Amino acid sequence: MRRPLLLLALLLLPFASHAGPDVLRVGASNELMPMLEPLVDQYQIETRNKVLLIGGGADELADQVRQGTPYDLLLTPLSNTDKQAQPVECKAHPMQKLTLVKGERQVLATDFVEYLRKHCADH
Repeated sequence: MRRPLLLLALLLLPFASHAGPDVLRVGASNELMPMLEPLVDQYQIETRNKVLLIGGGADELADQVRQGTPYDLLLTPLSNTDKQAQPVECKAHPMQKLTLVKGERQVLATDFVEYLRKHCADH
C-alpha cells in the first residue's frame, strides 16, 4: 500500500511548485478601493492569479512602505508630488502606480496594471 502512494507522490512532485498561484500584494488608496475591488475579483477569476488588496490612506501606505511592509505595488490617486510614481492610463479613475518589486514578481505587477488599464473604465 505504501509503495503505490510513494510512487504517486514522486510522480506529482514536479507539479508541487506550480500548485498555487503567486499572490500579488497591492496597497491601494481608500479612494480607489470601490473601483479596484470588483476589478481584482474579475482579474483573479480570469487569470487565476491571486491579489491581496490592502486599502489605506496614501500617507499611511507610504509610511508602511518606509517601515518595510512588503507591498509589490502601490496605487494612489494621481498627483504631481510623487516623482517616482507613474500614471496609470485610466480616464475614469486617474491613478498612479509605484512598482516595488523586481524580477518575476514585477512581471506579475505589470500584468495586473495592464489589466487595470484595459478594464478600469468599465467600473
